[in-house]
Amino acid sequence: MQDIDAGMLPSERESNGISIRKYQPGEEAGIVEAVQESVATVGAWLDWCGKGYGVAEARAWIAHATANWDKAEMFAFAVVDATSGDYLGGVGLSRIDQANHSANLGYWIRQSYQGRGVGTQAARLAVGYAFELLKLTRIEVVCAAMNRPSRRVAEKTGARFEGLKSGRLSVHGRALDAAVYTITAPAARRTIA
Repeated sequence: MQDIDAGMLPSERESNGISIRKYQPGEEAGIVEAVQESVATVGAWLDWCGKGYGVAEARAWIAHATANWDKAEMFAFAVVDATSGDYLGGVGLSRIDQANHSANLGYWIRQSYQGRGVGTQAARLAVGYAFELLKLTRIEVVCAAMNRPSRRVAEKTGARFEGLKSGRLSVHGRALDAAVYTITAPAARRTIA
């Protein structure tokens, strides 16, 4: 696989009123608002989502996300309403393994938009980006086994359940079992070396 030239890739995708795009400086307030609204739901599964999350944390996240995008090490997208531009959450491709054409998919949606299909739409857009533009062939979703909303998003995105991994995740200092799902590129794109 050739190295990914992130500068040559589009930074946004849109479908059905949802847009995923590269994070931009200046959107810290929207991120903080979404995080603070979601502490009870997202914060139950992701350590970083807590009452102490503020503008400094959002600014650091944007800097981290854009620097890693530019190095093609992680593609983190803001999930926004395509019409209003309101910040709805995040979706991203991380742990990119170019040699094995694979990556991890993660996502979170602000509490007021959960259960509306936003997470599924954002995940589908990110998976399409991975397969079509990054030429990856395998995407893995790893979420807490008890996190039913994340598991539903994985399933609605077309991921296949591969199994449970005992103690695979650490959330708030506790080891949790993880559900592992995979999405593979269409068979015509997969080749055996």
